[in-house]
Amino acid sequence: MLVGATPMKGERPFATWLAAQKLDGIKLANPDELTQIIFFVDPNCPACASLWAWFDATPHRSLASLWVPVAYMKPSSAARAVALLRAADPYSALGRNYGKGFDHAAWEGAIEPALNITPSEQVQLNGNRRFWVGLFGATPLVLYRQADGSAWQAVGLPRGGFDALLPKLATSKLQTYQPR
Repeated sequence: MLVGATPMKGERPFATWLAAQKLDGIKLANPDELTQIIFFVDPNCPACASLWAWFDATPHRSLASLWVPVAYMKPSSAARAVALLRAADPYSALGRNYGKGFDHAAWEGAIEPALNITPSEQVQLNGNRRFWVGLFGATPLVLYRQADGSAWQAVGLPRGGFDALLPKLATSKLQTYQPR
């Protein structure tokens, strides 16, 4: 590893977790749920499509997640990322992009790219990308919150998905304590 480089995986400062919550992304959770896991993805990333296949299965789809597009793989990545962010039904949009229509050979998501990107949308994508590059700059990159309050990072898609970390995840509901 290079001196000063961020490692691919391991514990991160909790401030990193809090900052990631503010990025522009697609939240798949009930309004009262706390995010348990954050996925940094490119709309044209084949490994991200495999991540979606893992996520879009019971019990994973019930995770309170935030999908943050970083748009770096191909020229069409930014327009597809904007299309995902604009979607009226984000879950369906992610499924359409990464599902059966995803072209693994061409590294092409299936969602129709947005026809134009506004300056504010470009600022959002640039902010997502800067943050992600500071973490490691590969997709999929995953940040997750553990039950003990710590924040962790993993890069890539482990064989079998992320099933091993599921028991460690923090609950999506605020924990309350009994008065003494």
